[in-house]
Amino acid sequence: MFILKSQATIEKAIERAKAVRPRVRVRTFGEYAVSGSAGNTYTVKCERRDGQKVVDCSCVAGQFGTPCFHAAAAVAQHIYMAQTIAH
Repeated sequence: MFILKSQATIEKAIERAKAVRPRVRVRTFGEYAVSGSAGNTYTVKCERRDGQKVVDCSCVAGQFGTPCFHAAAAVAQHIYMAQTIAH
């Protein structure tokens, strides 16, 4: 789990996501299945806790609180969906 404060928080993960281009599948708004570089699928959850934007990924890096490319890809999808719903 990590707290998403700004794009800078996950800048490195964004660059990796651009290179790997993982597949993001929406399970529900806020929960995503994201493909890993070795073919695994990870669950990423985007939600608000105590007023903070929190991202959880089931991968090893995510379990240690490190922003990963799975999370970056899911966050991009989440933001897109949130903006679409708002309009």
